[in-house]
Amino acid sequence: MKETTRIGFIGLGLMGREMAGHIVRSGYPLAVMVHRNREPLEALCTEGAVEVTTAAEMARHSDIVFICVPTSEQVREIVTGEQGLLAGGQDGLVVVDCSTVHPESTERLAELASLQGITLVDAPLARTPKEAREGRLNVMVGGEENTVALIRPVIECFAENIFHVGKLGSAHKLKLINNFLSLGAAALVSEAAGMAASMEVDQHKLLEICSQGGANSAMLAPIMEWVLKGECTRLQFSIGNAEKDMRYLTETLVNYQTKASMLPALCEYLNHAMLDIGPDAFVPQSYDTCTRRNA
Repeated sequence: MKETTRIGFIGLGLMGREMAGHIVRSGYPLAVMVHRNREPLEALCTEGAVEVTTAAEMARHSDIVFICVPTSEQVREIVTGEQGLLAGGQDGLVVVDCSTVHPESTERLAELASLQGITLVDAPLARTPKEAREGRLNVMVGGEENTVALIRPVIECFAENIFHVGKLGSAHKLKLINNFLSLGAAALVSEAAGMAASMEVDQHKLLEICSQGGANSAMLAPIMEWVLKGECTRLQFSIGNAEKDMRYLTETLVNYQTKASMLPALCEYLNHAMLDIGPDAFVPQSYDTCTRRNA
């Protein structure tokens, strides 16, 4: 399969560059393109990847195309733009969207793609750039069983666990819910650390005690790394992307007429952090917002 299945990859950010690297090192013919930063593209080309200049060109020369970009708007342009995938795609092309985007947009794009015999599946990611480098991402996939079976060997190049979670759109919905839980826990840890500081409680003891009981979570250590050391190596996920994801979740819940009590508070917390320290800061750094508001 590796000798004949041609792969395209669009979006060479912190996650995408590592994923694409694992694909090309696994022996797949790989085409890549980039809009701004050429450094990861050039590095991949030294490993055997080939550069293309448009999504349409990539579609003409690929069997499976992966997309890994920040927003629904970017995915839509990549798929439906004048030089997008649909402009060059042929019957049988599979588009795998690894972005975290609006599920409703995913479903609309899939309908458009199907008119040309192109299949789109959603395959968002869990874990961090560290696991991406190690080839140990978790991947949720939404789509038909036969399509998931087709793309599975390629995803295995960069994933430790692959979960087929249901029909198209299911994976993007689940990813937003997953991020709600993760980001909610991160906000709680940040505010708890801020409470400890204002109440003159030793933050090292906060970490020690909470890590041994029911207050522990996957977010505790990454947030406290920033609180205690001023370092942010374990969770490099931007506040801007976090806010975007929770906005997409809010809009999706409206479509389903589903009410949430905690989501609005989380959105407000992330908006405060964006205003205070900027969208490019990482989520653990939102702790600084807690301390500033209580200074």
